[in-house]
Amino acid sequence: MAEFPERGELVIVTVESVSSQGAFVRVDEYGGKQGIVSIREFSPKWVKNPRDYLKEGQKSVLKVLRVNSERGHIDLSLKDVNESEKRNKLKDFKLEIRVQKLMSHLAIALKKKEDDLYPLFADKLFEKYGSLYDGFSQVSNDKEDLKYVKDEKLRQEIIRLIRDSIKPTFVSIKGFVSISSQDGEGIKKIKDALTVGEKTLGEKGTISYVSSPNYRIDITADDYKNAEKIMKECYDSIEKAALSSGIKTEFAKELKKAA
Repeated sequence: MAEFPERGELVIVTVESVSSQGAFVRVDEYGGKQGIVSIREFSPKWVKNPRDYLKEGQKSVLKVLRVNSERGHIDLSLKDVNESEKRNKLKDFKLEIRVQKLMSHLAIALKKKEDDLYPLFADKLFEKYGSLYDGFSQVSNDKEDLKYVKDEKLRQEIIRLIRDSIKPTFVSIKGFVSISSQDGEGIKKIKDALTVGEKTLGEKGTISYVSSPNYRIDITADDYKNAEKIMKECYDSIEKAALSSGIKTEFAKELKKAA
């Protein structure tokens, strides 16, 4: 990891002190380097009580405004971080801590140095899945077999330890498709289009009737990205089949109320 964060980067900090002028913080991910949050960077509104925004000992997500590596200065902003960015950053940070603990556990259990585990399998997991936690989850969900670990006994032991630490997880999403027809054979055409959609789902989901003209699509998958992909494939196939029969369809994340 770099010694200093980059401009625009989101960082996790621990608040050290708060005053009417701003706050001093420690940047957790960069060796506890000190950062400063000017009172002007607390909020776009006038700040009456700074501790309504930051408190001593609090973990917070801030955005890097400027970095002077020679002086060791890091200027940070709270007001430039939206709620979505904050939630995602905190989630990633918590997962990173969990990954670090798991790597330490693996090193002890395998009687190896933690640094030796990265070239053995961790670097490849990170390269393939973008994060170690996602890689470990794929192992847990039986989607990754670590075949590049040549020692078969060691490979099986690594897989066992990962699965003992991270249980298989599945996510569920839903969507609604509105489909109707005034055609004399409309019911059959709708059924045929929905049947095409069901074939794309296999065991990953179901399509059920809600109320005319709405049908619900339920998807279960090992991660949200895959679930969204399956949902799109399902709806696209329904739409294509419906259009070929002269039927219009509409997809929505929420059930629309009847007019």
